[in-house]
Amino acid sequence: MKKLLLTMAAIMLAAITLQAQIPAEVTNVMNKSRAVMSNPAGLEYTLTIKTNMGPVTLFSMNSVMGEKGERKRVRTDMKALGVEIVSESGFDGTQYWEIKHNPDADTIILSKTSTQKKNESDVDFNFDKKYKKAKLKQKDDYYEIVFSEPKDKAEEAKSVTVKVSSKNYYMREIKTSARGAHLVMSFSKYRIGLKDDYFKIDLSKYPKAVVVRK
Repeated sequence: MKKLLLTMAAIMLAAITLQAQIPAEVTNVMNKSRAVMSNPAGLEYTLTIKTNMGPVTLFSMNSVMGEKGERKRVRTDMKALGVEIVSESGFDGTQYWEIKHNPDADTIILSKTSTQKKNESDVDFNFDKKYKKAKLKQKDDYYEIVFSEPKDKAEEAKSVTVKVSSKNYYMREIKTSARGAHLVMSFSKYRIGLKDDYFKIDLSKYPKAVVVRK
């Protein structure tokens, strides 16, 4: 029994030590940021993603993302190797929909089940739960947090730098680096308050589209 108690105590001490490596101030900032980024009234924002190798942009994507509880809407303009791809997708609370914009005729897919992987379009802000260490610096009007030592090295980048507004706790930027390439996610143009109709697709706006029901 004594040996068992000592083992349990050692495990608890190790867990406390591991948790303590994420400062309370970091957890506080991330909790506040997660709260505003999941506003129950609905939140729309612009997300710009770029991958650079030195001065060269390898990939760029602009998205307008709207979320309200389980409801979602995303419009994406993407450029890869000189080709521009525009698409839209969403979930209105009952039905998933996706628009593939084509020069000749748009294709609209309607389904009761998502064609995307779970949370594929979501941006994950749980870095304080996925990394063992973090350092916070307060700049002029934002917090800069550097997360390091991922718990799952196979899934997460070696380090992530996050910028959060110190005024309203909106996310500003997420940056990761690997093998000389930099992935930067920039957040801007926030809007609070989205009606449920915002997440529905109006088929009358696409009279020439090919509609596929699944």
